Formats: sequence, C-alpha cells, structure tokens
Amino acid sequence: MNSFYLTLFIIFVVGVASFSLNSGLNLENNLSLSAKRQFQEENNIADRTDDILMGPSLIPPMLIDDLTVQEQALVKSYLLKVDLRVVPILGFVYFFAVMDRANIGAASANGLREGLNLSKTNAGHITSFFFIAYVAFQAPANILLKKFSPHIWFSFIICAWSIVVMCMAATKTAAAFIACRFLLGMFECGLTPGVVAYMPYWYTRSEVGFRMSLFFAAGTLSGVFGGPIAAGLVQHQIGNLAPYNTIFLIEGALSLFFGILTYFFIEDYPDKCTFLKEEEREIAVRRISNDQGLASQAKNSFQSIIAALLDWKVWVYSLMFLAVNIMGTTIGFFSPIIIKALGHTSTKATIYSSFPNLAGFVAQVLSSWTMTAFPLWLNAAVYSLIGLIGAAVSGFVLNNNTIRLVFLCVFGFGTFPNIPIIATWMSVNSGGISKRMIASAMTVSFGGASGLITPYFNLEEYAPKFRVSFLLNIVSSAFIMFASLVLVAYYKYENARRDRNPEDVSHLSEDEQRALNDNHPSFRYRL
Repeated sequence: MNSFYLTLFIIFVVGVASFSLNSGLNLENNLSLSAKRQFQEENNIADRTDDILMGPSLIPPMLIDDLTVQEQALVKSYLLKVDLRVVPILGFVYFFAVMDRANIGAASANGLREGLNLSKTNAGHITSFFFIAYVAFQAPANILLKKFSPHIWFSFIICAWSIVVMCMAATKTAAAFIACRFLLGMFECGLTPGVVAYMPYWYTRSEVGFRMSLFFAAGTLSGVFGGPIAAGLVQHQIGNLAPYNTIFLIEGALSLFFGILTYFFIEDYPDKCTFLKEEEREIAVRRISNDQGLASQAKNSFQSIIAALLDWKVWVYSLMFLAVNIMGTTIGFFSPIIIKALGHTSTKATIYSSFPNLAGFVAQVLSSWTMTAFPLWLNAAVYSLIGLIGAAVSGFVLNNNTIRLVFLCVFGFGTFPNIPIIATWMSVNSGGISKRMIASAMTVSFGGASGLITPYFNLEEYAPKFRVSFLLNIVSSAFIMFASLVLVAYYKYENARRDRNPEDVSHLSEDEQRALNDNHPSFRYRL
C-alpha cells in the first residue's frame, strides 16, 4: 500500500512539472499567424513595448469607445453572435464532461459497489484513478491541442470519453471499471486547457473572464440536473443491465451524439468564421490581435518557471485551490452517497444530490456581482465561512436528517463560488503573462489532486455521519479563510511599502523589467 501511494505522489509531481513546462506556450497560438501578422503590419505594432508587465490593467485593448459609431455597432453585433454560438456550445461540452465524470456518485448510490463487489480500497480507486490520469496527462493534452484545429480536438476528446463511459456499462470486474475511469480522466483532461486556449480566440482579456465564469457555471449546473437524470434512468431497465449501468450507457450515448455535433458546429478562428459577416470578422481580428498579439510577446522560459516555483504566494493559491476542490469533489461526486446515508432511498438520494449543486450554482451567479462589489479576499473568506458552517452543522452539530440536508446545501453555497474567485485572485496578482500561465498550471494541477484525496474520506465504512469527510472539508474551509487573511495582510503591507518608497527601474531593459513580474515597483496587488 505504501508503494501505491508513493506511485501516486510521483505521478502527481511529474504531472505538475510537465504541465507547467508546457502551459505557457498555449498563448502564442491564440490567433492564426496570418491574421496576427497582417494586423501588426497594417498598424505597426510589432515593436510596441507598452506590455512590460502584461498585467490585465496595463495593456489597454482596442476599447469600444475608440472606434467609430459603425465599428462599435459591428463589435456589438459580432460579440452577440459569438456569445450565442461559442459560449453555449462550450457550456454544453463542460456540462456533459462533468456529468460523465460525476455520475460515479449516482451509480454508487444505485448498486455499483455491490454489483462489482468493490473492496474498500477499490471503492476509492474508482474515483482517484480518474484524477491520476487527469493530472498526469495534462502536459500531453497541452501539446496535442496545439497540433489540431479546435473543432477536431474538442469533438475527438468528447467522442473518446463518451465511448469510454459507454464501455463502463459493460464492465464486470473492478479492474476493468478502474481502467475505464483512468481512460476517462485521460481524455477529459484535454477539455479545460483547450477551452482556456480557445476562448481568447474570440474575446479580449477584459471580455473573456465573464464568459469563462459562464463556462464553469455550466459544470455546476450539470450537478443540478445530473442527479434527476440519473434517477430517471435507473427506473428503466435495459436488457440485463444493472440500474447503474443504464446511467453509463445512456449518458455516454448522449455525450457521444453531442460530440459528433461539435465537429460541425465549433468554428476554429474568427478570421475563418462562417457565422460572421466579412466586416465583423475584420473588426474581431483587429481587436483581438491588438489585445492578444501584445500578450503573445511573452515567452515561456526557465526563468519564468523558477519565478513561479519560488513564489510562496503561488503555493498558497495552489493549496487554496486544492482545498476548494476537495470541497467541490465531495459535493459533486459523493453527495448521493452522503444523502443516501441520511435514510433516503437510492432514487431519492440521487435526486436530492442536485440540491447542493443548485445552491452552489445560485452562489456562483451571485459571486459574479460580489467579486466586483467587494475585495476578492473578502469574497474568498466569507464564502469559505459559509461552507465551514454548512459542513460543521451537517456533519457534527445536529442529528435531524432534514436539517443536515439543508446545511449540506449551505455547504454547496459556500463552496462553488470560491473556484473562480481563487483562480481570478491568483491570476490578477501574478504579474506577467508568462508567470501567470505557470501559476495557473500549478493551481489547476493541485485542484486535480483533490481527487486523489477525497475518495478515501468518503468510503461507506464512514457512513452514516461521514464525519471524517466533513472534518476534512471543515479544515479545507478554515485554511482558505486563514490563507486569505495572510495574503491580504501581505498585499496591504507591500502596496503601502511601494507607495512610500518608489523605485526607479528605468535603467533596466524591457525584458528585464518584464522578468520582474509582480515584483516590479509599479505593480500593485489586488486585495
């Protein structure tokens, strides 16, 4: 057993390192080279040097107010078309991805563990092996997504993981099922970095954040509908299939159908887009080239990797992201089992598992406002406090099962908003684009590692209270609160110090100033 956990650790470390080495390269390919080159030649921006820090507020994109009235109308027109085409398709893709990875919870509540005669260890492996592959194959996925057109890449990985999910319905042994879960993680790991690279094809950096929030909200929404869908499927017998296998077969088939459709409906680049008019394509390429083209001057380097690895703040953010994903994995994967242990039938538990996800979805929508109205540290701390209260009451305080279910929803409400909040806070305080990409890679990898931990705290032997699991989530919530206070205290001190003692770095070259990242004297941390 010790050698098994050592293997997990080695795989995780290799995954983090290789993902970090490759992640910064994605940004260079945000636009087709011909479109970028054409715009730079026409506007003479190839040698611009106003992007030293690459900070989101330091590189003004082609603002809509700087355009003519006709161009402003074209911008609004193409953004509306892209919002109605690109965002919904990607949202559906993520909806099916989360549904296909998280249906393991509904299956477990409907006889999977008994049907496959899973041992205590294998019951944890069926979840953890998904995340082992999810982390370990991030780097190869990053490389491959740059080799294929977006419509080919997305349709391939969707169809591949859908077939794997359908194959899970045919497995008869624990080993075969665990192998399928491993393959599922291997194919699904290409989605999130793919979308991160794909979204900036269509939006400026000031526009992409809100759309990414909608993308991730689709995953939470999948948890809302996933439970009722699974509950309906287990009521319909298909041949000699066990009820839980019906979930895999039908949901895999739905994902496969949508994966085939994505091949025909996903557009690759704005300059080749068929649903935009020629003048809309032109203004889209101009705006995005101006915005992303400057950022693409940032090169990933060994120096930027070292800068991220030696920055204690990046490690704090990574641990915060691990903590919030432990909480999210508990709800997304194991809420059916936890709710069933409250005395509900398998069908009711599967349906009721949508409630914590619905609460999280509502909070995620609310957070799109609170993130702009209040400091990010306060958002992270308050939502974590709500999650801590929900976990504590549901796991330890009351014995009333109805109240425990209500506070499980409170736990969900405090959990899901912190996923985009922590990711955003990390991003805006990383300084340069290159370091930001490395830091993002580290946080994503740590988030994926939550799946290596959480399953072993939600084994059936801990039912009906699952206090070990709730204790883990209480500690995770408390850590996010503590880390938020540490970071904001440091940021306030450092911002004040730089205000009191301004430094002149004009003697440094542009590259040397860029390499300072968030240590540049003019950089101010966002609280």
